[in-house]
Amino acid sequence: MMDRANDITRLEDPDHLRSRAAQVEGENPTSAAVYYLQAAELLAASGDGDGADRAALDALHPAGLSDPALLGEALDSLRRDCGDGDRSGAERRALLPRLHGIAARLEGSRERGSASRVRRLAWETEHELVRRSARAGGLRTTLRCLVLWLWRVFAGYGERPLRLLATAGGVVYLFGILFIGLNLLAVHLNVLPAITAPNIYDLLGYFGISLAAFVGNGFAYASDASGWILVSLEAVIGWLVMVSFVTVIVRRLFPGVPRNHAAPPSRGALHRLWNFVTGSGERPWRLGLAALVITVVFAALFVAVNYLALVTRAPPQILYYEIYSVFGYLGVSFAALFGDGFRFAAGAFGWVLVSLEAVLGWLLTLSLVAVTAGRMLRRAPGPGVDE
Repeated sequence: MMDRANDITRLEDPDHLRSRAAQVEGENPTSAAVYYLQAAELLAASGDGDGADRAALDALHPAGLSDPALLGEALDSLRRDCGDGDRSGAERRALLPRLHGIAARLEGSRERGSASRVRRLAWETEHELVRRSARAGGLRTTLRCLVLWLWRVFAGYGERPLRLLATAGGVVYLFGILFIGLNLLAVHLNVLPAITAPNIYDLLGYFGISLAAFVGNGFAYASDASGWILVSLEAVIGWLVMVSFVTVIVRRLFPGVPRNHAAPPSRGALHRLWNFVTGSGERPWRLGLAALVITVVFAALFVAVNYLALVTRAPPQILYYEIYSVFGYLGVSFAALFGDGFRFAAGAFGWVLVSLEAVLGWLLTLSLVAVTAGRMLRRAPGPGVDE
């Protein structure tokens, strides 16, 4: 009896609990996870927060292999420790590579549900780091915090792709309601409707127009400034949602990269252009700025070719009924960027310009997918456990 009592006392020591867990992890992951969680509880009670974190991190892999409830307990333990106001940013940042490493190990064991839960905790930890930085001030960190908040709400940090589909449906419905409201208001005021529809009172038809605008093909229905603004705004939102959806799907299909993955050397003009436009793949916001610059430049080119055609008494190269409206040409250029501007091309120069802008818009979309997916794919560094 004395020997059994001594054995129980020995196992209540956190170091012995972790040692015992390491011995049985290969044969019995459930028991190993229980031992690690007991060690984490004892260490937290003794005030050793770092030791409790290490024990809870050690529990993630065996718990993810064996029991979702144990995994939830380990994740909750880490959440409580990460939410502690006394924890420094460096301590929270040190958790990130460990969490991504554990998620990669679980992916390798085909436990994708468990890996998703671990990755979500990593995103929550990073979001908390950014939120604390934003409190200190700074536009960049504030915008990044806002983006992470939107990413959490509408995509579950990239772990809930169905949320993006629900977001797409919500956006189409909302803009359909806006189109109906604007046109009914135009009828009441006896002015030109903002959205051209075959039957202005066919309410269901507006949701079809909204769906066309969501995928970037609704510019044909805009008839005035407010219509152009709404259609353009919905096209941008649709573009972002579709790029996010493709990024999430790519991330789920290719959850990690080789540990010693090295970036290819930057050689040639194309590499220099890529580095300039995307900040070597680390500045996706530059692609949005590039889209804005392309839109303005091609709008100016459309104005120039039409003005030249007017001076030389030749047919216009870009068909737009308000030939002197600069805002209108911006809308035409925006439509061309989304591949919906070919109906405005009349002459050879018009076709060349619209085609070139459509190609640039296509390249920008692919680049944004590559940058965002690449940033997520590189989020699996480091081992999952201490060596």
